[in-house]
Amino acid sequence: MSTRPGSLSPRLVVVAAVAFSSLSSLFVRLSDAPPLAIAAWRMLLSTALVVPLAAVEHRGTEPRTSSSGVSQSPATARTVALLLVSGTLLATHFATWISSLSLTSVSHSTVLVTMHPVIVLVAGVVFLGEPVDRRRMLAAVGAVLGAVVLAAGGSSAGRSPSLAGDSLAFAGAVAIAGYLVIGRWARRSVGTWVYSLVVYAVATAVLVATAAILGVGLLGYGLVDFLLFAGLAFFCTILGHGLINWGLRYVPAGDVSMMILLEPVFATLMAVVWLGEVPGIVTVLGGFMVLGSALILNRRSAMYTL
Repeated sequence: MSTRPGSLSPRLVVVAAVAFSSLSSLFVRLSDAPPLAIAAWRMLLSTALVVPLAAVEHRGTEPRTSSSGVSQSPATARTVALLLVSGTLLATHFATWISSLSLTSVSHSTVLVTMHPVIVLVAGVVFLGEPVDRRRMLAAVGAVLGAVVLAAGGSSAGRSPSLAGDSLAFAGAVAIAGYLVIGRWARRSVGTWVYSLVVYAVATAVLVATAAILGVGLLGYGLVDFLLFAGLAFFCTILGHGLINWGLRYVPAGDVSMMILLEPVFATLMAVVWLGEVPGIVTVLGGFMVLGSALILNRRSAMYTL
């Protein structure tokens, strides 16, 4: 298969993908459905959309057969376990982050959820004993200070931030950080779309089960809500995350990660235009501190596997 992207500019495609992904905040805010229902429908529809892509990918990587005629599948018990954990973390990410959007501003939510590179760095140092240079440590400290400044900032117009909403957004960042770390290991033996199909299906199952336990209904919503669910699945997940994964084939991972930091910027601008939600000057300052620090970290250890 050719590795040339043809007439498309991979970098422009990645920027467009980030813009598609940034629509998530707007679609969530426009829906009247509970956050858990939104998350469940997004994952359910995304799973359905990924099925044909995974089928095509799987046909191109059929398991080898040994001389005895026994199929040799690359999947192992460890890989399956990692996929189950990864899907659960993805479900946690969407449930907490989408919930945060009903309690805090778009700018706070999207900036805080983008802190996952800092969380991955700290986790590596604390739990794995990984070495860290002074530049990356200063970037991590800068991100934490930026988050503190961000939490102190409000909106000059529109929805005001809250500690509960900010905490849920940060929880979403912790969950996606775990998802990214596991994804780096799991995708060594699993194709992109097959991996996506499995973790999306697991995330769907977790979200549907959680909704049932908490008594959150998944049916009875209007046409507008279901169109928004479909938009989250198609534009934000397939075109957003999917095209970002496509871009990783042609654009250095560090550059892709830096482009992903445009998402809070796009989301905040959309919130200003369509929701009338204008961030205050302190929020803008804290956001720049967080994103600038994440930018430094991404240049050194870029990764994105959604």
